[in-house]
Amino acid sequence: MIRLKLVRRELLPLKYRILLPVASTFLAVIVSSIYVVIAGGDVFQVYYYLITWPLSYPTEIFVTATPLLLLALAITVAFKARFWNIGAHGQFIVGGLVAAWLGVVLKDLTPYILIPFILSIAWLGGSGVALISWWLKVKRNQDEVLTTILIWSAILLINAGLLTGPLRSPYTTYPQSQEIGINAKLPILIPGTRLHAGVIIPFIVLVAVWVIFNRTSFRNKMIAVTVPRVAILEGINISRTYFWVAFLSGGIAGLTGAVELMGILYYMTPFVGPNYGLVALAIAMLGNLDPIGIMAAALFFSILINGANAMSWSTGVPSFLSDIIQAQTLIFLLIFSVFNMYRLVIIRGKAGEVKPQPIKLRPPTLNPETSRIKISKNIRRILITSIAIVFLFLILDLGYPGLRGSYIDSIASSIIGLTLVISAPIVFAAIGETFIERAGIINLGILGIMISGAAWGFMSAYFYRNIIYGVVAAAAVGAALGLIFAFLVVTLGVQQHIAGISITFFSMNLSYFFHRVLIGSPLVEPTVPPTPSLQVPILGNLPIIGSIFKQNLYTYIGVYVLAPIAVIILFKTRWGLIIRALGENPKTVDAARIRVHLSRYLSVMIGSMLMAIGGAYYSLIDLRSFNLNVGGEWSWIALALVILGNWNPLWVWLACIFFGMLNAVQAWLVATVIQIPYQFFQSIPYVVTIAASAILGKRVRPPKALLQPYRRE
Repeated sequence: MIRLKLVRRELLPLKYRILLPVASTFLAVIVSSIYVVIAGGDVFQVYYYLITWPLSYPTEIFVTATPLLLLALAITVAFKARFWNIGAHGQFIVGGLVAAWLGVVLKDLTPYILIPFILSIAWLGGSGVALISWWLKVKRNQDEVLTTILIWSAILLINAGLLTGPLRSPYTTYPQSQEIGINAKLPILIPGTRLHAGVIIPFIVLVAVWVIFNRTSFRNKMIAVTVPRVAILEGINISRTYFWVAFLSGGIAGLTGAVELMGILYYMTPFVGPNYGLVALAIAMLGNLDPIGIMAAALFFSILINGANAMSWSTGVPSFLSDIIQAQTLIFLLIFSVFNMYRLVIIRGKAGEVKPQPIKLRPPTLNPETSRIKISKNIRRILITSIAIVFLFLILDLGYPGLRGSYIDSIASSIIGLTLVISAPIVFAAIGETFIERAGIINLGILGIMISGAAWGFMSAYFYRNIIYGVVAAAAVGAALGLIFAFLVVTLGVQQHIAGISITFFSMNLSYFFHRVLIGSPLVEPTVPPTPSLQVPILGNLPIIGSIFKQNLYTYIGVYVLAPIAVIILFKTRWGLIIRALGENPKTVDAARIRVHLSRYLSVMIGSMLMAIGGAYYSLIDLRSFNLNVGGEWSWIALALVILGNWNPLWVWLACIFFGMLNAVQAWLVATVIQIPYQFFQSIPYVVTIAASAILGKRVRPPKALLQPYRRE
């Protein structure tokens, strides 16, 4: 038998390490040529416009690179200390809001006072947001990846609510703020261009970050806290170090938002800086977390972004090609970076070697009684409670026939029905993530996978006029993306957070690209046929709870069937025992002659399939169409619900239902009772989830081997 193995070696010489980003970029461009051919474009013409048009307007390269370079530096400061500030875009939004508000309120101040004041307050605003995640990390033991993402999502909604309500300009009906005063605008350096004084700020920050990384003792503290035991032995205060890391990272991100608004936009919109956070992350990784490398990567990505529209106008190839090149560059860099520390060795099996056992689904033999008693009690309680509720409403229906069709019945039925519609796709995604995290891996590719499931599921159902084809296509795409992700994190051992974000960035833009190629840009989005509801006799006619028994098959499976199956698999089968063991101690699984990597591959692929099927729910059942961001609306929240459910499918399911109920209630309040921007209410579930995570704190216990790659010695 022949197998491949990665063996650690000394780092490659500097000249080869510098070539890794170059090789990644070159390969990404070559592979992207395939998409150009599929779109019917001329490869040479596409790349000609993509590269040469921006070079004809060099000032635009620096204007576009300014926010990307600043955000990449913000991410770099955090990542150097392994403080995974994924939500820098949220801090960017806060900085922009601060500038939009102060630029109007204090517009009469002299610019020599006003501009520095706004930039300073924007810095403090971004820092304040990042420090929330710092506090949750050091005081409540919460993963900063999750909290920064949830805070980012909440900020996007709050921003939209403010611009629809209190901060909306009185001179327009669009959701945007009033234009800032002339004294708050950054001066233009070259008349007739958009090159403003703010383009100087990234280079000032770059020099400051370079000095911190190379000429200060704080650099040693940042490196030390990446291994907490070392930091403690060195007498370094871990909490204080993380505080300053969050302060710097969030501050730079907040400063970025202010610079973008004061130099280019002049007013705030809900769509400012689309994908800036993901692009900046790719830039930071492509630059190897080095300020000089980041500057070069930011300028290159700026060229791609500026050339994308010109390329699309001239050739007809969708502009998403630029984003695909950026995402693929990051993925190839992650792959090549592994060979910076490891070399690939081919091992030939010897005669008499003990082969690992295949995975077979059969009842576990290790302490099955303990799991059986605990799970059976929980299920029994839920079943008894459910039957009692149904029986109660049967009696009410017979004793009080006027209840059916009443105002209370109408409100309660609509809220309960909406709860199930909102919960169903989240249950698919959260249960899928539960399988993955139980195996010791966290998949931040959930956003891209759900959007991909929605896109490919819709396109398949639309062309074949059958929802079954859509579900199958979504599952296949989810499995394929799970396979790529598993290759990165299981085989290569790439940092899981970065790998997940790269999968999100790649998969969502690939989906948008092919949707634009296959469907086009019609004025009216096409739809798929509606899916009929299946009503349970007698129960479907009950007052209030009757809507529970009048759903389509997709919802029935997601809400009623999936969680019990997940419980049975995880706690009643040998494979479930293997998954749980992988998340606790993969060495024991290996010692039992079970294939660790194969088992993790299967967990990731199955979990990703469920995520994609959950995303397809939006385009096949809920909206019955697809557009940008369809499918990923509640993807990040699913990660939090896995934690709130303590990695138990039953409690994860309950957390999803509770979250769905919160959203259904807020939708009803906005529509019928309280006439204020609905985005404020949409942000409540995120805020409640963050608060619940803070309250639970150290009570939840993640799998011990979560985020830890396994390499067989």
